[in-house]
Amino acid sequence: MKKKTKQFICSMLVVGTIGLGASSTADAASFGNSASGASSQESFQIRYNGAAWNYSKSPYNSTWFKYSRNGRTLLSKTAYNGKVTGSVWDDLRWGDKYTTKFNWGRN
Repeated sequence: MKKKTKQFICSMLVVGTIGLGASSTADAASFGNSASGASSQESFQIRYNGAAWNYSKSPYNSTWFKYSRNGRTLLSKTAYNGKVTGSVWDDLRWGDKYTTKFNWGRN
């Protein structure tokens, strides 16, 4: 292969990698406060990482988070004292019934 062709291919790979990296940013949301709350972070538009925390200063007995899709619970975790985490994979198909939803609450 000629040197110019190799340079062109390498340049296109670098541009493609940078482009993919820019489009795979993570979205995150946090709810509650430092004593009791929950968060959800989307990684690479395919994986959701959730957390719930409930520390001793909290007036609540527990804090929970849940991921669901099409009315079905994918993951549910409850923090009574400390922090819990969990992850689910997104569904790549298109449509409302394939949308992954995040809910949280306190008891």
